Amino acid sequence: MTESHEASAWLERDDASTVPVLGSSSIGRAPNNQVVLADEKVSRKHALIHRQGDNEYWLVDLGSSNGSYLDGRRVAQPMALHDGAVIRFGSSTLLFRQTAAPTNSGGEPQWSEGTVRDIRLATCWLLLADIEGSTELSRGLPADELPILIGRWFSGCKQLIEASGGLINKYLGDGFFAYWIDIDGTLARLVGTLGELKRLQATAQPSFRVVLHHGEISMGGAPSMGEESLSGPEVNFVFRMEKLAGSLNHPNLMSEVANSRLGRLLPAEPAGRHTLSGFEGDFAFLTF
Repeated sequence: MTESHEASAWLERDDASTVPVLGSSSIGRAPNNQVVLADEKVSRKHALIHRQGDNEYWLVDLGSSNGSYLDGRRVAQPMALHDGAVIRFGSSTLLFRQTAAPTNSGGEPQWSEGTVRDIRLATCWLLLADIEGSTELSRGLPADELPILIGRWFSGCKQLIEASGGLINKYLGDGFFAYWIDIDGTLARLVGTLGELKRLQATAQPSFRVVLHHGEISMGGAPSMGEESLSGPEVNFVFRMEKLAGSLNHPNLMSEVANSRLGRLLPAEPAGRHTLSGFEGDFAFLTF
């Protein structure tokens, strides 16, 4: 496939054929995947390669029974890819190639002139979720059970978010950053998704935190390839909120702005006023 070299990343099969990686590419046995592997040891929806940031790609296992392997190690949580990485699904081996090195290895968004183009403003709901005590969790579970548990959590959260019109923008190792553009109908769907996430939290399989914010952000990047770059103070704000939620030991935290938009649709309790690194003054937060 010649278009692989028109993309910034592609996969090379054992037979030397190539598959371009455009945006978020699903991998599995089912024919509706972007990368189809006719392998009985591969699940129907096995994994995905997610593009985020500037030429940055992450491998995400979706809770497959036989696992995904990166450079010989089983993937227990989303992992950043590098040029020349060897990926194995079942008995199928693929070589990951990309034309340039990534400029950001995870964490809070960083921006360059190369990624911020065709900028537009949008009012969005911003949600950050991350697994609590991932290190302790890895010590308490058998090595072959942990990747399945984590992968199925990512897969379940992804389905919930996308079913309500949201998108996961960034994988963060033990968590993810998602957003919904605030248009007619978004609010009701979002409340339903938050309810489902709280039900998942009640199972404690695994335990995880959720923080929610609302504000205007800048959007750019390459939406035609399935990838958007989000930037602005409100994006940084929600990442600082996640650190605050961890320090307060709150499983759910939302900003005062988000609460004012939700009104009585989601019961909430005051969590006090707190400062956030990089922001002046203090802010009111609520648990939900």
